[in-house]
Amino acid sequence: MKNIHKIKSPFSALFLASMVFISSCSDDVLDQPNNNATSTGNFGTTAEQVETAINGAFHPITGTFFWGRIIHTGAFLRSDEYNVIPLDLNTTMSTLQGKPGDRWSTELWQELYKSISRCNNIIVNTSKESIAEEDYNPLVGQAYFLRAFDYWYLLNLYGNVPIIPDTPDFDNLLLNQAPQADVWKQIIEDLEKAEMMLPESWDGANLGRVTSGAATALKGKSYLYMKDWTNAHQTLSTLVGKYALLPASEYGDNFTEANENNGESVFELQFLGQTNFVWGSDIPQTGTMGNFHIDYAPPAKSADNGHIFNPWLKKLFEDNGDTFRRNETLVYDYPGSTGYGGADYLTDFAEDIGIAEGLGVEPIFSKKYAGLDIGARTDVDRLGTNVGTNWRVIRYSDVLLMLAEALNEDAQTAEAIGYLNMVRERPGSGLAATTAISQDEVRQAIIEERAMELAGEGHRYFDLVRWGLADDYLGATSLHVTNGAQPNHPKSISGGTFTPGRDEIIWIPNSERDANPNLKQNPNY
Repeated sequence: MKNIHKIKSPFSALFLASMVFISSCSDDVLDQPNNNATSTGNFGTTAEQVETAINGAFHPITGTFFWGRIIHTGAFLRSDEYNVIPLDLNTTMSTLQGKPGDRWSTELWQELYKSISRCNNIIVNTSKESIAEEDYNPLVGQAYFLRAFDYWYLLNLYGNVPIIPDTPDFDNLLLNQAPQADVWKQIIEDLEKAEMMLPESWDGANLGRVTSGAATALKGKSYLYMKDWTNAHQTLSTLVGKYALLPASEYGDNFTEANENNGESVFELQFLGQTNFVWGSDIPQTGTMGNFHIDYAPPAKSADNGHIFNPWLKKLFEDNGDTFRRNETLVYDYPGSTGYGGADYLTDFAEDIGIAEGLGVEPIFSKKYAGLDIGARTDVDRLGTNVGTNWRVIRYSDVLLMLAEALNEDAQTAEAIGYLNMVRERPGSGLAATTAISQDEVRQAIIEERAMELAGEGHRYFDLVRWGLADDYLGATSLHVTNGAQPNHPKSISGGTFTPGRDEIIWIPNSERDANPNLKQNPNY
């Protein structure tokens, strides 16, 4: 599998130029062709050029300043799953205490637009006349998918963003933010093109590249977020049977380096542990390792201060008798619990347990993407440079639960229950079918099932916002506390709380607003 990343991330920029230092100033010496660059006029005339460009378009997404690290610190850790231990400006966004000028809003914005610009170049300049259709479609189809992916995260992170034209007007670069409906329209159009152009599967060194199924899944997810229930379930239903849930005994393979790009994976970002590390770089052979280890490692191991998992999730697992997912999601003192490299939990996590207890919270830690499978605690680099675990962005179980939700909201509750139970009753799970019957009961059952199935995978905060539940669970009066699931607010260590009308999205970076006065700041920042 890892060969794909060696293909996918070597070149971060489309055109690479060399600087030659010489001792002579002769015009003849200076006037030399650059053999390391592809001219704009010649780009897009060979499949090899376009493949390299696609690799470059993915690099900002897998790099440290987006999925490699910053989206976790700056977005995913905002959810009610995590009680984040503060560390200056590094954690103000994840503790719901951020304001313009704080980290990490700028990096997310810039990396997504960098990727969009590279996708635009591929889409506009790849020649249909020079490249055979069997090569053109899967290559350019990846660019359409990735551009939709980029806009999807811009929209759900920032809410109000510009759409960059395929061919920018360099005399008018100060763009206005587009209506959100227009951004969704752009996303759907790109995904429909990607669906038609991409193959159903790749093999060999290309295993792990984007497929038509990934485009369909993201399109269905987009309709779900738009609350277009009919289009959502009609789209997602086409994927049923094209993927398969791993048996319960292999559930953990979804989050380790073992069994990557498996039959449950719809789309995953490819990572490769590398010793050649330059923080946040966008140059060849750097920046595609799992620096997200910093965010999911336990407090004593994290290069930041880490976090503690909130006990409401532990209680949800235990109330459901769900041990197979709990044991691959959380680490605490349950029978058979282990630490890094299979070490005894109480020994390996002794310092972490002391930190949690000193903060007055129950010691519950992350297992997914925390690098526990890489080796002993001392074997795992503190920055995650030797963590090469692919991040599963969309899994088949997520597709089934989104399908169940769309059907239930479209008053097809009986059919929704069947897909909900497919996830609960994956082979060997030992879980009983849901007892929910009514639309409201099934809605709540889906919310809880998503919490158990997808915990720690980057979905929860976006889910809470789109369900209108972020204030209920992260506001000053959290239902987790008042319902007795835990004694403390989910952000009790920092004292942060969700502010309705503000924290649904993050702030537009000050640097971008300075460069483009047409950009309006998001409300209440």
